[in-house]
Amino acid sequence: MSQLILNGEYYPVEGNQLLSTTNRAFLYGDGIFETIKLQNNILLFWEDHYNRMINGARALSLDCSKISKDDLKASIIKLAEQNSLLTARVRIQLWRSPGGLFTPADNSVQYLINATEFTTAPSLKRSCFFFEEVPLTYSSISRYKTCNALPYILASIKRKELEADEMILFNTDGFVSECTSSNIFWLKGDTLCTPSLETGCIEGIIRKQILSYAKQHHIKVVEGQFFKEELLHADFVFSTNTAGISQLACIEGKHYKENHALFELLKNDYPKDILNNS
Repeated sequence: MSQLILNGEYYPVEGNQLLSTTNRAFLYGDGIFETIKLQNNILLFWEDHYNRMINGARALSLDCSKISKDDLKASIIKLAEQNSLLTARVRIQLWRSPGGLFTPADNSVQYLINATEFTTAPSLKRSCFFFEEVPLTYSSISRYKTCNALPYILASIKRKELEADEMILFNTDGFVSECTSSNIFWLKGDTLCTPSLETGCIEGIIRKQILSYAKQHHIKVVEGQFFKEELLHADFVFSTNTAGISQLACIEGKHYKENHALFELLKNDYPKDILNNS
C-alpha cells in the first residue's frame, strides 16, 4: 500500500482522514509547494528545489526552523523506496499551522510529502492558445509555487475546452509570462528569449538550468518583457518544467519551424548537462 509523510510520520495514502477543516492551506491557500523528480534514489536539483522552497516560505513568513534539509531528503528517498518507485514525482507541501483567521495564531509549519509515478512531458505540443482572461501579477511571492493556483487552473480548464495541448498566460501589463505549468522559451535567429521574473512567472528550476546552460555555451539570452507579437514572430518555441522539454508547434494558428539547430543542441545535451547535474 502506498504511503505518504505528514509532519515526519508515515501513513497509508488511502483510508485516513489526515487533514482537518482547520487546515490553513484549505481555508486560505496559506502555503507553498515544490515538485521534484526523483530518479534512482537521486532528487534532481535538490539544492535548487530546497532553496526555492525555503526562500518562498520566508517570503510567506513561514517558520521552517524545525525542518532539517538532510532529514527531509532522507525521508523522501525512503518514501519512494517504500512505494516501490525508481522514478517518482515528489510533491512537498508546506502550510501554516492551524489557528487564527487572516491573522495567524503563529507561523510554524506543517508539511505533507507524496511520491507518485512520474510522467514525462510530451516532446511535442501541437495546439497552443493564449489565455488572457485572468492575468498574472508580479510581486515578492509570484516567483514561488504558492497554494493559490487559480489562474493556472482556469487556463487549464480552457485548454480542455479547446482540446488544446497548452495555454500561454500573460501578466497585467499584457506581457507573455508562462504556460499553465511550465516556463516558456523561444528562439529568434540565434537568440534565446524568455519572460523575465518581473512578468510574474514562476522561477522554474529547469528554467534556471536552461539559462545557465545557454550562457555557458555562449548562446545569446534575452530575459525580458515581451508582447504576444514578439512570440508570434519567433522561429521556434518550447516549454520546460521538471517533467521535461516540450516543443510548441503551433500557437493561435501560427506554425513554427519543426526544428532549430540551437534547440537540437540543447535537447541532445539535456540529459547529460542538465538532468545529471543533481
